[in-house]
Amino acid sequence: MMMLTNATITVYNRGYDPLTRFDTWHRTVIENVHVYVDHKASVGDSGLNSAEVYKIRIPADVENADQYLPPEEYAKLKDPEEYWTIQIEDQIVLGEYDQEIERPADLKDVRLRHCKVLSWSDNRFGGLPHWRIEGE
Repeated sequence: MMMLTNATITVYNRGYDPLTRFDTWHRTVIENVHVYVDHKASVGDSGLNSAEVYKIRIPADVENADQYLPPEEYAKLKDPEEYWTIQIEDQIVLGEYDQEIERPADLKDVRLRHCKVLSWSDNRFGGLPHWRIEGE
């Protein structure tokens, strides 16, 4: 059984540099993933509110799956250049984006859709192994 894929994403993993005491952001492009964007709307005190909820599934057999590390292991790396992870507050751009960033605000000017990871799960077991991400 194969997962339908419709997108390429760029994941920006947050790290921490103890010398500068600033967050660092490492970019990884992942091809052949499935992305679904749900357009939500609700009525609040200030009128109509809308949001886009991103549902992203990364099949466990993507080309760079062997470079994935759980967040705890990723955090221990001095140089994460060769690896990627999924963690809360990481940033994901839909499409391939080749800019390095210093902070998430750097993505505000991006013409591509992007989101912040709100939740994720490692579902690499069962009939359709994948990582599942929800973002907004």
